[in-house]
Amino acid sequence: MTNTKILLPFFILLSLLTFFSLNIPFFWDSTFFSTTSVSFYNNGMNGFIAPLKYDTGGFPLHSSYLTLIWKCFGKTLTVSHLAMLPFLLCAIYEFFKLAKRYLNEKTIGFALILLLVHPVFITQSMLMGYDIIILYFFLLSLNALHNNKRILFSIAIIFLCLISIRGIMLASVLFILDFILNKKLDLKFFRVYIPSILILLLWAIYHEQQTGWYLFSPIRENNHEQFSGALMMFRQFMYVVWKNIDLGGIILWIIFLFSSFYFFKKPKSSQHKELLRYVLISFFVMSTFMVLIKNPIGHKYFLVVFALLIVAVCYFIQQIEKLKVRITLFTLIGVCLISGNFILYNQRYGNAWDSSLKIIPYFKIEREMNEYIRKNNIPQNSVGTQFPLTMNLNVSHLSDSTFHYSDIEDANINYFPYFLYSNIINTNRIEELESIKKNWVVQKEIKSGMVELILYKNPNL
Repeated sequence: MTNTKILLPFFILLSLLTFFSLNIPFFWDSTFFSTTSVSFYNNGMNGFIAPLKYDTGGFPLHSSYLTLIWKCFGKTLTVSHLAMLPFLLCAIYEFFKLAKRYLNEKTIGFALILLLVHPVFITQSMLMGYDIIILYFFLLSLNALHNNKRILFSIAIIFLCLISIRGIMLASVLFILDFILNKKLDLKFFRVYIPSILILLLWAIYHEQQTGWYLFSPIRENNHEQFSGALMMFRQFMYVVWKNIDLGGIILWIIFLFSSFYFFKKPKSSQHKELLRYVLISFFVMSTFMVLIKNPIGHKYFLVVFALLIVAVCYFIQQIEKLKVRITLFTLIGVCLISGNFILYNQRYGNAWDSSLKIIPYFKIEREMNEYIRKNNIPQNSVGTQFPLTMNLNVSHLSDSTFHYSDIEDANINYFPYFLYSNIINTNRIEELESIKKNWVVQKEIKSGMVELILYKNPNL
């Protein structure tokens, strides 16, 4: 079977997925990049310095790319989704190239299916998630490393480092893998990293001159970007474990760990060793960075680990002689991953709304609720709510409207005539929300699938 015959169905499926997602707005973390892009689009690039609230200290490559695309083709959701499609298709292609190194033709098909149905991958694909771009540049780098294409490897590392801070973390993973592969630290080894290091240093110096700070934003350094204490590090590690086994991913880790133990006392092939390194080094390096900082940990942060894990698990299953056992395991994994989209926890624990398909009905009922509030002449600033419901339609939907609700993050809920509740909101004020549910009056309620939006009226105002 040729590469085209294997990849073509997946290219078609992902293109159709993008087509049916064209009206989905920017959501969750993507709104941070769209806000910067809108600012660049309306006010000029401002020396590539993002607005302070959305400035992470890294180079705004993704926002700059969106701005350029909008300038050429128009600032719409359709253009934004189509702008992400090349990265989506390229990510699948690079995943295929990596899988082809370890898997036979039949197993490659199963690996591609498992990646496609993984809740994080398919949801991020529909939400224009920039983690798809991170996945692409990482896989491009890894394939270039194994094919000894040092110039391509160096270029891919540059883009990986510029796309986000997580990209820099993954670049360190590639550095370790490169060292293990070449087993030497000479000038020839280091020179592929020199361009990315110089670019990052120059950017950091330039950014500091423009803003007065390097990596830690002054408006976030006392919360999410603060270093963790011992107790917080333990909690962060537990979150890392949870995010990896959640959404049906536990089946992948069970098979991976069982297979690694089973093969432990047997002679290991070079391919087996490589796959173990991929998964374990990427997991431990990413986990170490994330445990050290208080920043909340998302499922999508481990998309690269999940992709590598799928290849490793498929390789292990491929060693099983009985066809029925192989098909049973592949089916079990697929069922677990698909069912992972419908797992719902208590709201205080988070529900991976940007990494599972249960979020999709939200966008329809959001439009219905916005329309209800407009038609009933309820002032938008009288409605309090929390992220991500607070996003301005100008940056989430790229509309001309600046319609948005008031953020209660630093306010007293009781001062607002209305409160817009949803089980998708990102909150640490659970007790106050429970009080609203008991004591406020339901003005409008809309539910669809596992998502709900409820407009409450304050009985005291």
